[in-house]
Amino acid sequence: MEISVDWYYDRMKLVKIFAKEVEVDEVAVCIPLEYKTAVLIYELSKHTNVIATDFDGILVKNEAVKWLEEKGIKVVNRKKAINAKYFLDCAAVLSRVAVKKREYINVVELTKTGEDWLRRFENVKAISVDSSTLKGIGENVHGTAFGLLDALMRLNLYLPGKEIVVIGFGRVGSGCARLLRSIGCRVKVMDVSKVKQLEAIYEGFKIAEDLSSADLVVTCTGAKGVLKVEEVELKNGAILLNLGAEMEIEPAGELIADYNGVKKYRYNETEYYLVSDGYAANLALGNGTPIEIMDRTFSAAILALNYLKKDFKGVISLPREIEERIATTLAQML
Repeated sequence: MEISVDWYYDRMKLVKIFAKEVEVDEVAVCIPLEYKTAVLIYELSKHTNVIATDFDGILVKNEAVKWLEEKGIKVVNRKKAINAKYFLDCAAVLSRVAVKKREYINVVELTKTGEDWLRRFENVKAISVDSSTLKGIGENVHGTAFGLLDALMRLNLYLPGKEIVVIGFGRVGSGCARLLRSIGCRVKVMDVSKVKQLEAIYEGFKIAEDLSSADLVVTCTGAKGVLKVEEVELKNGAILLNLGAEMEIEPAGELIADYNGVKKYRYNETEYYLVSDGYAANLALGNGTPIEIMDRTFSAAILALNYLKKDFKGVISLPREIEERIATTLAQML
């Protein structure tokens, strides 16, 4: 049984409040198209022209697309969206295409990966939602870990006692490590930064020297190809799962089984499993970050669209007054 998209619609109260305030006349939305994104698109469509485009096929929830179509909103390919005046983007997926074809783009970006991409371009006016406490701490540290847990539970494994190595001890990685430890996993951390290693040690985590004893490896770096199977030693039967915005895992060897969401490989004499082809498993396998968290993040993105009409250049952080506005509204609702 699959819960209706209407459940998500019923729970996303902040988006309904702030969508009424949108002042831009057109926006292309390029975010992983799951149920909460569908709610965002629908609410925005009541107040402005929305061009909904798919982020990536494997991350698209078909029920979300069907729900939008029933409401008269068709999802189009990115080429039909790049001429929109304003973008609401994730990992700069739409921006990377548009910047090659346009003199200037105006974009609200949701991720650190996307922010890093946008800083490489000259012809952008952008607001990074990820730079905020609301998104950087609220969603990345506290919310995303529940998306990981959602994906792991769908594997139907008993997690307590398993050794898990979290690669990357940034905001997402640290949140995931804490949650996994809280349910009884034996969590180790791997990070190229000595400072991040020190942070992990202060929190009581051991630093993994390699992956040879890990039952499960979770990548949380935002860096493409950070885990190359041909360069590491894996435990036989290890499960590899990505939680980052980029394709962080590069498999190697022979594909020997496909379990529809999990693939089994053999490299040399070692067999291992790759979850959701290395796409972000919280979205590809699970239902993503919890509803309440995304309600807040998407509300910040809506208000940031209006701020794009102001006079500034380059990439700036989410204005503080937007966070304060959402926090005040949320406090009144709780």
